[in-house]
Amino acid sequence: MTTAIRRRRVVVAALSVVLGLVLAGCGSGPSQVNAAAIVNGKVISVGQVQHLVDRAVELEPGAKVLADQRKLGDLSREVLGQLITHELISAYMAQNPVRIDPAQVSQLAEQIRSSLQPLPEGGASPEAIVANAATKVLEPEFLARDYLALAQIGGSEISSLKVTIDYAVLSPQNGGTGSLRDKALAKARELAAGYDEAKQVQQRDTASGELQWDTGTFEPLQINQELQGSALFGTPPGNVVAFQASAENAAWVIALVRDRQVGPPTADAGQTPLAATISMGQRVLQQWVDKAGVNVSPRYGVYDKIAMRLAPSEATSAGVLLPVKGAPQQ
Repeated sequence: MTTAIRRRRVVVAALSVVLGLVLAGCGSGPSQVNAAAIVNGKVISVGQVQHLVDRAVELEPGAKVLADQRKLGDLSREVLGQLITHELISAYMAQNPVRIDPAQVSQLAEQIRSSLQPLPEGGASPEAIVANAATKVLEPEFLARDYLALAQIGGSEISSLKVTIDYAVLSPQNGGTGSLRDKALAKARELAAGYDEAKQVQQRDTASGELQWDTGTFEPLQINQELQGSALFGTPPGNVVAFQASAENAAWVIALVRDRQVGPPTADAGQTPLAATISMGQRVLQQWVDKAGVNVSPRYGVYDKIAMRLAPSEATSAGVLLPVKGAPQQ
């Protein structure tokens, strides 16, 4: 799965930012006028996002290229996505107090500050420009505090979480011709029709050889790295998810989440790498997208719970998350 952590080169090599418009489109959206998004009842204004985007263009020379090409949409989404994540963290911490060491905030902020090197002139990708510009425009202390909060939130579950899923992997080898994404999303919709229907789909697929379905219980630290921070670990029971395994892996994972159990943290939870706990923190927050409420103005796109960031549209989201018909929702 593609995680937002890989998108921004800050802090340390293993930690590339997490969190992931000036668009002319309008339409219905958050009820407050001029709201870019409403999270847990708090308004993030269009003006606030616009100010940060304008400032990012001033601070990051490469962003001027995006502006000239009228391609500032991704930068706006990145900035707004960071602000949304911040509000989700605040909503979580209001009910689950998290202690953040001020000395660690200062240390991490200094690492972020020192990591902001100039991009190679004319050789940086749009993704790198967006990541660098969005990092420059937000205070290092703001970013550091959110990263450390995510690490604490993720650390509370990463060593004791277990999920039980029915799953299959759709790959170029068994996917035949056509779009793997379209096939994976269609299969997810079949599973979401109901538990009885899902069982029939799995039996039919296995009998025909179309897909091999298995059932297993997994822990984040005992699964391959590209899936550790995936939606498998943030999706409540009674839901189906489908997503690409990673940017480097064309295969799509399709899973029906049967159970999600969290025990008390283990003694060695504090030894888990920072990047892993931050990634897991995103998955804990995934469940707060609905609890707190995230309402995004259509001019900025849609909030994608699979990637935990904004996407231009549903068609460009990282995957799909669907409730199983008839299943009790958490």
